[in-house]
Amino acid sequence: MDPHPVAGVVWYAIGRFYEAQDGSLQDLGYFAHLAGIEPLFKGPAHGEGSAFFTFRSEPFTARKFQNGDLSVSIDATGTFTLYLNREPCGDFSRPDTFSRGEPIATFQRLSSVVGTSVGPLGTNLFSAALRSSTTFHFQGRSYNLERLLPHGITQLGVSSTTAMTPPPGFKTMTPFVGSAMAAGGSVRWP
Repeated sequence: MDPHPVAGVVWYAIGRFYEAQDGSLQDLGYFAHLAGIEPLFKGPAHGEGSAFFTFRSEPFTARKFQNGDLSVSIDATGTFTLYLNREPCGDFSRPDTFSRGEPIATFQRLSSVVGTSVGPLGTNLFSAALRSSTTFHFQGRSYNLERLLPHGITQLGVSSTTAMTPPPGFKTMTPFVGSAMAAGGSVRWP
């Protein structure tokens, strides 16, 4: 497969943010679209329990600010990994199920993530560079995200500010969706 065009949509991520008892955060979830790879789900059901491709971030911290009725958080840079789950097993009540598969790529956020929320919705925006990837075979084809997304992604996310009941070991859990576009090549400044 050829690289996606710059600013072409390459994935739709569906996930949740988790806040641990120590205040650290992580996000994890699955893909409803991933760079033209098909199928993304085992069987007719579409959800975390049938998703072949999942992701999970390393824990990170966030600084919080208030600006009128806007709540702003700035997340530290960090990494997240994409996984191929040949036997899907994602379960939002068991976060470890999202990182049980074969690691196929790791991305690093290039700068802090700025998240803003007002009322029932929040947004966030970040860019991430592809740091490593491996060739994997799926449904009779070979893929490598280095060929599909050589310069990484830029993702815009929308989240709910209404916390859900978290699994044991976590204080809060909130749902989000993210849409990522292929990033362009590096710019060299004089």
